[in-house]
Amino acid sequence: MSYPSPGPAGSPQPAAGSAYSPGGPYPQPNVRGTHPIPGQRRNQGILIGIVVAVVFAIAGLVIFGIVAKSTGAGGFTWGLVFAFVPVIPVIALYLWLDRYEPEPTKYILFALCWGAFIATLVAIFINTEVSHRLAETGVGGDRSAVFVAPPVEEFAKGSVILLLALVRRKEFDGIIDGLVYAGMVGVGFAFTENILYYGRIFNTLSEESGSDAGLRGAFVLFVIRGLISPFAHPLFTSFTAIGIGVAIRSRSTAVRFLAPVVGYLAAVLAHGLWNGGASWAGGGGFITVYLFLMVPIFIGMVVFALVMRSREGQMIASRLYDYVRFGWLVPQDVPLIATLRGRKALRQNAKRYGPQAEAAAKAFQQNATELAYLRDKIVRQVIGPDALETEKQLLDELRERRPSVPFPPMPAFAQAAPQFQGPPGGPGGPMPGPVPGGQLGGPVPGGPYPGAGQPAPQGGYPPAQPGYPSGQPGYPASQPGYPPGPTGQQGPPGGYGPYPPSQ
Repeated sequence: MSYPSPGPAGSPQPAAGSAYSPGGPYPQPNVRGTHPIPGQRRNQGILIGIVVAVVFAIAGLVIFGIVAKSTGAGGFTWGLVFAFVPVIPVIALYLWLDRYEPEPTKYILFALCWGAFIATLVAIFINTEVSHRLAETGVGGDRSAVFVAPPVEEFAKGSVILLLALVRRKEFDGIIDGLVYAGMVGVGFAFTENILYYGRIFNTLSEESGSDAGLRGAFVLFVIRGLISPFAHPLFTSFTAIGIGVAIRSRSTAVRFLAPVVGYLAAVLAHGLWNGGASWAGGGGFITVYLFLMVPIFIGMVVFALVMRSREGQMIASRLYDYVRFGWLVPQDVPLIATLRGRKALRQNAKRYGPQAEAAAKAFQQNATELAYLRDKIVRQVIGPDALETEKQLLDELRERRPSVPFPPMPAFAQAAPQFQGPPGGPGGPMPGPVPGGQLGGPVPGGPYPGAGQPAPQGGYPPAQPGYPSGQPGYPASQPGYPPGPTGQQGPPGGYGPYPPSQ
């Protein structure tokens, strides 16, 4: 059998029709390129999740083993029962607070497990060792509780909030996110710590006076820790979370460094005062500390959290009206995204048309909310220029999802949107202010949808500009390669009413 000639000696030549031009670089078989492999990032995420789960499982076995050894089997069982009671209600309240852009479940669980296993394991080793050393003076237990436990425990709890803020720096939006994670890590820490305290008192009293006395003692402590003060650990760590949230939203280097430190010190101070009232002030002193210090701080924190959530809705509305200006949204969209009442109305209306329509409405709201947060970071210049590409992707997703969203029939929320009015003389004419009298929800000149006749939002916006937003301070005036935005009359593809009758 004969074989074809190997051809002339020398460097190999590309075949006819090859993508490599003659004389260009020839692919090297032993050199690996930098192109990502499909599914590679997903596999890395699964591997990281497995490693984290194993670490948490080992830490959980260790800390529960320590607690069970200290409390005995009966004490551990009753401690577990009592400690679990406040967990679900407290978690539910924090999730209720985080309704505009809920944090991913995996990160919520991560913060919970960190508080329950990692933070408690660190704290119990350090606190026990220091307490043993200070016990030589005869008063080591109380001194450790007041001067050692607060800085150690608040550092162990607050570190996970800082970690999440760094890992999720593009998605960590500020104070509300920090408060939610503070609540989760605090609940987890309190859960494990309460098992220890309930179990110890049950075990001690049971050995002295029987199991009934042990159960009564555990129940009394449960009323104090589980019913009267279930928010103690979340409340302390909230100060650290506020500091981290302030740092995330600031461009100042000094503020970004000092705010978390000040928040941590405030958390340590509040925690130390609480432990001092319990350890040194006696029963009457503890009640005084609780009523005149901790209760006002707790009420103040609740009011602060609600105000921050209200401001969060105002910020979302403000940034979404930027996209109304650019023709990506109509003003009636904004209250359906930026107000809790509007979000509920859109989802309830979509639910009438089936699970797919409801899922589409939720995805539309989530997409628009992420867009508002991103826009806010771009305007405040606390995110890199690569955010413009992310903004473009979110806008494209918003445009693709909109046709499948069944909006409520008009004028369900027209009264919540700013009045639009076309400029006199057509596009390019002077821009009027709001409609005389300030009434909202009136007819929009030029048709049923803003976008017809070059509408402009309240406040003197120029006519709608097709295309992606640009020209932010510190960023390029335009992004090369951006396709144009929606063109023509900007009536919503999904449409506001009429819809089929109720089913």
